[in-house]
Amino acid sequence: MTARGSDRASTLPQPVPGTIRGHARQPILRVLPGTPDSVHTARLMARQLLGDGDPAAETVVLLVSELVTNAIVHSQSGAPGGTVTVTLCPVPAGVLVQVRDDGGPSEPCLTGPCLAELGTGGAEHGYGLLLVDALADRWGTISGPGSRVTWCRITRHPGAEERAETEV
Repeated sequence: MTARGSDRASTLPQPVPGTIRGHARQPILRVLPGTPDSVHTARLMARQLLGDGDPAAETVVLLVSELVTNAIVHSQSGAPGGTVTVTLCPVPAGVLVQVRDDGGPSEPCLTGPCLAELGTGGAEHGYGLLLVDALADRWGTISGPGSRVTWCRITRHPGAEERAETEV
């Protein structure tokens, strides 16, 4: 399903029956247009999956935002008609985030030419993967012909799931 301007709300995930205070236990997958508005939609998806009380919520929202932004800015997904596919998979210890883009001329990286692009003088862009590297437990990229998936795993604090279940 692809979102288009005014029907963006219809592409947002709907509450899942059998959830704990809005915590969906099923993965959420959405194909979004390769436009800046999709970053906001991806953040909403993460908030719905975890809820505001989840100890990993802020980190997941931030990293989803960074990965979707990178996909739009640094791949063919940002070209007219491009898309990004966002998948959020809850696991017992946290969340697996996957962002599929339409591929690009280079691989995501933390060293070499990528850091050289940051320049000096207080650059405001180019720190997304540094944040992912610093805040995620693990991350990586899988490339194929015409597409790439960048993923990261974020762990909840120990005991978060048990606390959520007892609050019902």
